[in-house]
Amino acid sequence: MKFARLVEIIFLYSFETDVGWFDFPELALWTAGLSQTRVLALDPALPEHEQEERLRAFLLKGKGHPVVLVGLDPLWRGRTTIDLLLEKFRLDPGLLALVDLYEALQYPQAKYVLIKAQELIYLAATRVAQAHPTEIQDFPVSSRVLVWGDSFAACQAALELAQQDFEVILAAPGNSFGPVLPGAALPETPPPDLIPLLTQVRAQGLIQPLWEASITDLAGGAGNFTVKIETAAGPRAERVGAVILAPEFRLTPNFAGYGLSPQPRLLSQTQLEALLFSEPETDQSHLGVVAFLLGLGGDTCPQSLRRALGSASSLLLRNHQVHLFLGQAQVAAPGLEQALESALEAGLFLYKLGDAPEIVPEDDGIRLGFMDPILLRPVEIQADVVVVEEDYQGAPENRSLSPLVQVGPAPPQFLQGENVHHLAGVTSRQGIFVVGPGHGIMELHGSLAEAKAAALEVRKLLDQGHNRAPKAQATVDRGRCVLCLTCYRLCPHGAITWDNRALIRDLDCQGCGLCASECPNNAIYFRSYSDEQVFAELENLDPRLHPRIIAFMCQNSAWIAYQAALKLEQGVLPLGFTAFKLPCAGKISLDYIMRAFIMGAAGVLVLACHPENCQSHRGNLHAHWRTEHAQALLVEAGVDPRRVLFQTLAANSPQDLLKEIDQWCAQLREMDEAVLK
Repeated sequence: MKFARLVEIIFLYSFETDVGWFDFPELALWTAGLSQTRVLALDPALPEHEQEERLRAFLLKGKGHPVVLVGLDPLWRGRTTIDLLLEKFRLDPGLLALVDLYEALQYPQAKYVLIKAQELIYLAATRVAQAHPTEIQDFPVSSRVLVWGDSFAACQAALELAQQDFEVILAAPGNSFGPVLPGAALPETPPPDLIPLLTQVRAQGLIQPLWEASITDLAGGAGNFTVKIETAAGPRAERVGAVILAPEFRLTPNFAGYGLSPQPRLLSQTQLEALLFSEPETDQSHLGVVAFLLGLGGDTCPQSLRRALGSASSLLLRNHQVHLFLGQAQVAAPGLEQALESALEAGLFLYKLGDAPEIVPEDDGIRLGFMDPILLRPVEIQADVVVVEEDYQGAPENRSLSPLVQVGPAPPQFLQGENVHHLAGVTSRQGIFVVGPGHGIMELHGSLAEAKAAALEVRKLLDQGHNRAPKAQATVDRGRCVLCLTCYRLCPHGAITWDNRALIRDLDCQGCGLCASECPNNAIYFRSYSDEQVFAELENLDPRLHPRIIAFMCQNSAWIAYQAALKLEQGVLPLGFTAFKLPCAGKISLDYIMRAFIMGAAGVLVLACHPENCQSHRGNLHAHWRTEHAQALLVEAGVDPRRVLFQTLAANSPQDLLKEIDQWCAQLREMDEAVLK
């Protein structure tokens, strides 16, 4: 057994390690007997200065060698050691591998605990010995920022950045700010605590407003975008380091959801509010009995319910009779349940229905017929006015903006949907942020908080006029590249451009590996997760451990669930189960799957993020397609295609992972028994 180069292996050894079947000294001696290794036993509980002294005496001087850190939950117990290696000794993160021995401890027999631990160490050393050092490079970036939108979130983001001495271009589609208070009546005036925000934005010298502006083109990458903007004064081009998109909501009456059209007795929520809250007060005697329709023509949101309750309460105070027909409504918002209870106490009639009532306009009013869910019989109500809810939708400009910035779209007409990996306004593109009403319906405090968080992310990206990032973690072999543009079309991060060959912008590349796996001519080399590393591990699996199950896991979901599953007492994985951490499930290669079978795997499992939750946007889809391709090849070879399984998984579901593996392994055993018959 010999590694590609010298590997330094550090055992985190303390009294906590003497658990279960472990003979830690025996494992360390076995490791020391491997060729091209040096071994150190280090107590992670030692003070930082003592650990530093021992590491300094152990680590070879000069060019950094790969390091494997072995222990029980080394990421947590060895945090001080890891920090010393990365910060004090400047170890390349790509040359550090962690081995969690909890994976071996789950087995009841001492023999297999030791064998499994040996395999874990050997595979980690094999992988890290094949790793390429990562060169970190400084990239110059522009310290100017474009904030596009007319919302409170846009104003907050612009002000936060200007107060940190960034030059901000605040572009809005209208001729003034037009922020909407989610859930408030229209027309409304900003509450007192928000008036200073608008005042400060107008007075801030580092904020340059552009009115009646639209983005017509965006080129370049993070830190160095070139944005073309059409304004009332004519077109202009601006160089900026980052872009924050926060276009305001647009309110659309949902008449179509109920099969209705506007007429004098059928009002939108905004039309009713104009009657109720206008100054001077208009005649409202014709309103009489008012019925609200909410959540019966499609999904609704807490903000729509809040507006309806506000109008209903105002009508009740004026001695109107008010009926609320409510379908699928969300009340998970501050104070909303209390507002509903207060309206009921004031005399609101509430009907919780599964279907919209029959609505028949008549000369003297509107008749609403429905099946009463309490009385269980048909009921009719005569109303003078029926008010239809309004949908909160993304700005109409989002439709043309989305393909320009290569973000989204998400229904209904927002720039980005909900994704657990894209919090704080972060998108799949480095340097482009979508906050507040740009990506969804939320309360104002959440929108402002997102704007502040995005401003902090911009500061991390552009502070000091430069940014440090790995150099050439994905590189293009210009001799093999035929400019088919496959990589350009599929890159979810907008990191690829071209001259006469494909070019990868290092600051934009987020290391998902999709380009390398999809390139039809194998012209892209992924340095931080190379095919050679994966193949070397597959070729060095311990034949004593079987049945051999290979699981390729996305590091953002399934791998996290797997690490948690190792700590569960009821979690016992097959003895030959080996997990491979992928930077994204989309990095899975057909070669990986087929090589696993060549090396004796009984089954291959590919685990990705749930739909719409992939950090790389479409990585889970590409993983699914490649899995289907592998299944088709197995059929041609006369092998049961069920030996390859694709599943999506959340990071917080370790028990689901164990259940899925257990059920699938039972199927594999049935297949093996069928083959032997």
